[in-house]
Parts: sequence; structure tokens; C-alpha cells
Amino acid sequence: MGSNNPEQNKIVGALTFPTRSEDNAQTAPVQPRQPRNLQGLLRFAMEATKAEDAPGNSEFGPMDEERRKFLEEALKSLTVNVAEVLQKAITTLTNTEKIHSIQLGQPLPDDVDTAFNNLLEFIDQIDTANDFYKMGGFAMFPIAYGSENDDIRARASSVLAELCQNNPFCQARAHECGLLNVLLNLVQSERGNALTKCLYALSCATREYEPACRELVAQGGCEALAQLLRTPETSARTKVAFFIRYLCHNCPEAKEQFINLNIVAIIAEQIKTCRDASTEHLLSTLVSLTEGMPPEVVRQCRDPSIGLQKIIDDHLKLLELEGDRYREEKEYCQLLKQMFENCPPVENVCEEVADR
Repeated sequence: MGSNNPEQNKIVGALTFPTRSEDNAQTAPVQPRQPRNLQGLLRFAMEATKAEDAPGNSEFGPMDEERRKFLEEALKSLTVNVAEVLQKAITTLTNTEKIHSIQLGQPLPDDVDTAFNNLLEFIDQIDTANDFYKMGGFAMFPIAYGSENDDIRARASSVLAELCQNNPFCQARAHECGLLNVLLNLVQSERGNALTKCLYALSCATREYEPACRELVAQGGCEALAQLLRTPETSARTKVAFFIRYLCHNCPEAKEQFINLNIVAIIAEQIKTCRDASTEHLLSTLVSLTEGMPPEVVRQCRDPSIGLQKIIDDHLKLLELEGDRYREEKEYCQLLKQMFENCPPVENVCEEVADR
């Protein structure tokens, strides 16, 4: 964007030459005028480097018309009108007839694919993300989430996640538009990449934004997340565990609900079933639940029907955990083992719970 202030139009970090002084009056070159735009920068560079040109006539003369046009086009190609790119993408993605005509399993048309890619290229900047909303961009979400094409829904979730991540303004707008409830419904039916991206969007729309955390708890989001720990898809299970761990650390109401849902048993079941990329996050979630040693969590961890102690012991014996690569995973196991070494007998814990 242009400015009338000459100081704001200077090229930051432009090269400078030594100033003329009494000691070097004969040798110091005359400093070229500081550039104030891209064309000026080009001229500046040509003047600054002409001493390095091949011998011969190096006078700086007028540029011929053909070369001038070529360089102007080259400079134009280096600049992007972000507002135009966003508006074009919004126009494409809010075309209800076009989006809903894309069938399940059908590849995305080039213009739709380009629109999603262009948005993801620019909206990671907070100001651009906010401008996207002000330009009416959020109108794309009801249309995209109403599509039967799972790739469109997954791409929409990626866009929403980028808009909301560490951005309270867009989190608030997403909450006001009811997108949190849409995501909570979708996570119960999505599969594959669409589920992973939906969970990512839900997490970004909620984390560090207290109204969304409260809404999630009130709308039964904790139960939906707990059930998703059983999904066979590793990437989705990893996202869920990461999100639950955050909620346990930052939302006491959510932690209480997870405890009431006996999420310990669900996590133990998953760790026992197999070890994969999600296991470290599942163990970390268990550690988060045990912080402060809530009596009910202690009781659940020590419940013989769950067998968590044996699950942890067996996990530590896995050959694939050897080496420093899985150091954190092993540390989580050691922390959980303390639940069985330094806690009162199960009977005493049960009495504590009954007396509450």
C-alpha cells in the first residue's frame, strides 16, 4: 500500500556507500540516490555495480523501450494483489451450485483447487485472516461443509484452522457463526483425512479461547472426543489426544467430564492394543489427568479390571522403545508408574471418593 511519507517508501536495508570525507575525498564514490520503489531499486543496483561491468563504455544511458517493458512486466510479476486473490477465491468457493455439483470421490476442478491453495498461502497472516472475514469469506463454510465431497470438507477445515490458530478475532467470529457446533457434529461422522482436518479445525477454533471451551463442554464435546480415541485412524487419534491433553490442562470443567467418562480405561485399551505415533500423546494425556492426584483418577488407574499397571510395564519392555528417540514416551510411563508406587491402597482411595 502506498504512503505519502517519503521515509515509509524507502527500501529497507538498501546498500550504502562510504560518505565523502577529507581523508578519502579523491577515492570515495558518489553515493547514488536512495531508492524509494522497485524501479528505483533497479536503477540503484545498476549504478552501484557499474564499476564491476566489463571494460568499455559504461555510461549510464537511457533504457531502450523493449527492455523497459520487459523489466516492468518482470517487476509486476513479483507483486501480488492479495485482496484480489482472496476475493477471487471467495467468489469461487461461495458458488453453491458449483461446489455442490462436485460429487463424492470426484477430483476438484482446477479453479476450486486453486482457490483453496491460494487461501492457505496467505491467511496464515493474522491481518489477512481478519480481512478474509471482513470480505465475507466465512460464507464459504456452510457451503463447503454441506458438500458430499470429503476433500472439499477437509480443505474447508484446513482453511478454518489456519484462520483461527492463535487468532482470537477469527475464533470469536467462528463461534458467533455457529461453526463450533458444525465441527462437533462433523467429527462424529467424518472419516480419514476429513476427520483429521476437522479435529484440527475444532482444536484451533477452541484453544486459548475460553467461550469456545465452555461451548464445547456444554454441547457434549468431551464425550465425542473421548469416543474418538477409539478411532482406528492414527493421525486422528493423535489429534484427539493432543486436544484432550490441552483441555485437561486449561479447562477444569472439561477435565472433570473426561474423568467422569472414565477416559483412563479408553486410553489404557488403546495403549494395550498397539503402539503407534499416537501412543506418546495418549500417555501424555494420562499424565495430565493424574496431575494433582484426583482421587477418582487414582481409583481408575488402579482399577484391576483396567490393568493399567501391567499395560505400562509391558509397554516399557517393548524393544522398539530402545534409544533416545522415545525418551519422552518412556518418561511418561515412569511418571504413571508412580501412581502405583506412592499412592494409598485402592480401598482407601474408594473411601475418599465416597466421602466427597
